[in-house]
Amino acid sequence: MKRCAFVATAFVLGLAVPAMAAEDFTAKLMGRAPGKGKTIACFNRVYDEAHLAAHPQQNVRAMMLMVSMSADDPDALDLRVGTNFRSRKILFQSEGNCAKPEAGSTSAHCSVACDGGKIDVALKDNGSVLLSIPDGARVWRPGAPDNDTERGAFAADDKLFRLDRAALNQCLPLAADKEEKAMLTRGQ
Repeated sequence: MKRCAFVATAFVLGLAVPAMAAEDFTAKLMGRAPGKGKTIACFNRVYDEAHLAAHPQQNVRAMMLMVSMSADDPDALDLRVGTNFRSRKILFQSEGNCAKPEAGSTSAHCSVACDGGKIDVALKDNGSVLLSIPDGARVWRPGAPDNDTERGAFAADDKLFRLDRAALNQCLPLAADKEEKAMLTRGQ
């Protein structure tokens, strides 16, 4: 990828819920059973002024999550997170890789590229995920030099986010190349 090689981890967190097959987790996360080629899912959330006023220690104004998997490597999930912060006008990004969860798990532990932290993705309900960034994560500005990364952009109240499933074209800013942009535009 752009920044550096993804750091894949096999560590998977399990929650106290009924067991589910790894394929069930993937199908629920992706919104459908993965097919041939690449399968993509998009989630997002925009916080209104009332929410931000009630949470002054939250620096995140909006967040989007794109999860993809390839039929060539069905045991790995790639993720990209786009974040708008209160005091910044631009979209910051972070990316990482997750090992496909083992049977019984309802969440996946993901490593942010370049030792940039960790992100956990858990199924919440039929259309939402919980994105946990317990210690913050490294973010960067698209188009900036490779070494132009930031840590500490996430504030004290930026630990857990509920993101709702969105149309694939909502994740266009996170597309890595023309092929992904075309897939997101077509809604595949």
